[in-house]
Amino acid sequence: MIYTENFTLSTLICDEDDKLTLWGLARLFQDVAGDQSDELGVGFNNLQQEHKAWILTHVYYNILRLPTAGEKLTLKTWAKQDNGLIAPRDYQLIDEKGDICASSASNWVILNTDTRRVCRLNEIIAVYEKENIHATKYEKLEKLSMPSDLQLLKHIDVPYSSLDHTRHVNNAEYIKWICDSIEEICKPRFTGRKEIAELSINYLKETKYADPDVNMLRHIDGDKYYFQLTNSNGVSVNAIVGLK
Repeated sequence: MIYTENFTLSTLICDEDDKLTLWGLARLFQDVAGDQSDELGVGFNNLQQEHKAWILTHVYYNILRLPTAGEKLTLKTWAKQDNGLIAPRDYQLIDEKGDICASSASNWVILNTDTRRVCRLNEIIAVYEKENIHATKYEKLEKLSMPSDLQLLKHIDVPYSSLDHTRHVNNAEYIKWICDSIEEICKPRFTGRKEIAELSINYLKETKYADPDVNMLRHIDGDKYYFQLTNSNGVSVNAIVGLK
């Protein structure tokens, strides 16, 4: 079952050049996933009543073109076959000409918010149509392997505005922090400015408001950037960014 939404791109999730930001793209994909989940009866409000929540564990983005504010766009998303615990979901962002601007693959689980344990999907979700279509080069997302020589880049003071309705840092906020730490993409007049071609993230542990031990580590290997975010409970996020 492919779910589709049409919309006009707002400046609210664009940068100073009116181009869609990567964290804005992440928000769009999260929102359309939530909309389809609502339609299927397993959205945030439905699960909250049962003390459960959808948690994103892994996501990969392939960026062909970031559209500009005012463009008319289409979002598509669909669920793929799960393994009982992990629910894969893919996405596409398509422009008015029918060209794909960006695509994504993701893994989700349902967490019991009281016990913090992952739930079996068949105990919560009724059977519905799944698609055997892969929006990216990955049929299955794997755990990211990080280099051993990551260096401390900076400490992060977690603002209240970074939290979502699960009361921990929203998935897209980590992407914002990462993008803000890549000089080659965040300075419009920087002579070596580049763009992000792809991004992979593992979400491992939640980060809460005012955690005093949130740090970002980084390793650069040519056009590949490795990021790791840690908090009081250990490694919270591993990410690999590819520039073009």
